[in-house]
Parts: sequence; C-alpha cells; structure tokens
Amino acid sequence: MITHRQKRRFLLDFDWWLLGGALVLALLGALEIYSSQPQEVFWKRQLLWLGIALVAMFVTATIDYHRIVEAAPFIYGLSLFLLVLVLLFGQEVYGTKAWLGIGRFNIQPSEFAKIGTILLLALFLAERWEEHRREKHPYLTMREVLIASGIAGAPILLILLEPDVGTALTFFPILGGMLFVAGLRPRVIAAGVVGVAVALSLGWYFRYQVLKPYQVQRIEVIFHPERADRRGYGYQTYQSMIAVGSGGLTGRGLFRGTQSRLRFLPKAYTDFIAAVVAEELGFLGMLGVLVLYAFLLLRALNHAKLARDSVGTLLVTGVVALLSFHILMNLGMIVGLVPVIGIPLPLMSYGGSALIATFIGLGLIANVRLHRYVN
Repeated sequence: MITHRQKRRFLLDFDWWLLGGALVLALLGALEIYSSQPQEVFWKRQLLWLGIALVAMFVTATIDYHRIVEAAPFIYGLSLFLLVLVLLFGQEVYGTKAWLGIGRFNIQPSEFAKIGTILLLALFLAERWEEHRREKHPYLTMREVLIASGIAGAPILLILLEPDVGTALTFFPILGGMLFVAGLRPRVIAAGVVGVAVALSLGWYFRYQVLKPYQVQRIEVIFHPERADRRGYGYQTYQSMIAVGSGGLTGRGLFRGTQSRLRFLPKAYTDFIAAVVAEELGFLGMLGVLVLYAFLLLRALNHAKLARDSVGTLLVTGVVALLSFHILMNLGMIVGLVPVIGIPLPLMSYGGSALIATFIGLGLIANVRLHRYVN
C-alpha cells in the first residue's frame, strides 16, 4: 500500500522534465505521422500506444529498480522465449519474421529483449563491479567479459535468424557501454576495436557470401552515391535526401510536405519520420528535435552520475547507449551517411513496441533518480 508520504515524494521528486521532453518528441512524432499519412489510422494507433507507454513508464518508475533487477533473469528468459516464438509463429513482413500477433495487435519482442538484456547485464556486471571494488581490482576479467557477451549474444543470434540485422546491431552499444562503465581493461578495448575492424574487413571481403544483394547495394551506395539506382535500392535514401534538402531553413510548413504526402518517400511514417520533420519544419525544426534529444540524454547521464549504486549507474548507461545509437543511426540513414537498416527514431517513429519499450527505459532512468537518496 502506497502511503500519502510516498505519493507526495513521488510527485515532488519524479523527473517531470525527462517526461516532458519525451512527451513533446512523441507528440511531434504522432503529428508528423498524421501529416505523412492523413488518410490512415496510424496516428490514432500511435496515440493509443503512447497512452500505454506512459502507464508503463510510471509503473516502471514506481517499483524500486533493485526489485526489477532481481527479476532480470525471468524478464530476460521471457524475452528469449518470445523471440523463439516469433521464429516459429511470427508474421513475416518484408522478408523478416519480427512480429508476433496477439489478437488484433502485433508486438515486436526484439524491442523488449533490449530492456531484458540491459536488466540482466546490470545485475551481472554490478555484482562483479562491487566484488572488484572490495578487492581493489578495477577491471573485469576476460571470463566476465565473455559471460556478458553471451548474455547479449543470445538475443542477437535469435534476432539475426529473423533476420533483422538492424535490430541486432542495437545490442552492441548496450554491451559496449555497460562493459566500459563496469571496468573494461584498456587493452581489451583496443583488442575489441581491432577485432571489429578485422571483422568488418573480412565481412566486406566475403560480402556476397554473408549478405543479401540488396544489403550489399545499400552499403555500396554510401561510398559511391553516384552509382545509386535511384529507382531501385537507392530510391528511399534519394527521396529522403530530397525531403531534407527541400525543407531549407524553416521548412515548407506543417502538413505541406510533398515527399511523404504524395507517397514519393515510402513508409515515411516509420524509419524516415525525421525526413518528414526536416521537410515540413526545416533546419530549425530539426535543430529543436536534436536539442530535445540532447537534453534527455544529458539529463539521463547526470542521473547515472548521481545514482546511489552501480546497478543504477549501469541501468542508465544501457538505456542511454541504446537511445544514442538509435538516434545517430536513424539520422544518418535519412541523409545517406549510413545504410538503410531499419532502425527507428526513438519516440517519434511509428510503432507501438518500440515506443513502449523506450518509455520503459525512461522509466528505469526516472526510477534511478527517485531512489538516489534511499539507504
């Protein structure tokens, strides 16, 4: 039973600024979803999911994060179970089995697997962190690094089998950021950088054996844009860049974009929602969006610094690493700096699972702030 004092403390100490920034971005996303697809019901569904996401955020923020982390093995195991169910019974969309039908709704378990992975990594790494602190040994052992990599590796493998390369990639910044904060040896970091470089080089050398033709083409267009097939694999990127460029300084005006409303830019309401914002609100509008994202991330990092224990610091680190990677990759996609790999823009792209999972992550950040003074 929550007492009056606890309710009052929650209202006074909850991070309303974090919620406010996220809510502005989510509402702007719903508005631009409507602008890009006014004849469809996508914006109504997004608002429905936003309501569910807000409830999920408050529930997550209310329960002491230590209790949530204690349940991490169960949450992580459930997420892996759902990923297996997707492979067996999932709905295939554009060649990827990533969605599980539940009644009239579809959920994307891989989005929630990110949260489950963050929780279990926080549980495991925090225990190691505290042990090393007592022993005055600041660095993780190779065995601990390998175990943490295995925790992240299991969902990565299952998601690659869908196959969904873009979503699988989002687990790497989670793992890297949390390992770094928990105490990664400098030589392990250097070895990791060299290993990634070698893996990328080998992967590119054998690209026709490990990648599908359209994936190779999407990567090649980044380095040789002049060769892009603007009617084929380069079409979406080309139309996105037209939308961004045509917005200019102040944009064409809300509901006046042409690339999305006239269907030149396919699926603008999902991964390319930022291109719609750039076309309609211009450089200044996108600058405002970037400022809001920077505000959320910097505020979250401040909560990580003030967290009362290593578990709290690691939880916030995992969420911040995940959101940062999503933002950078998505914005890179719309201007042709990175391949189109299906990574949505947090809070703004259409999709209920991603929106709810993002607000759960923000709820964990708010939770760490709420409990920073508790003994």
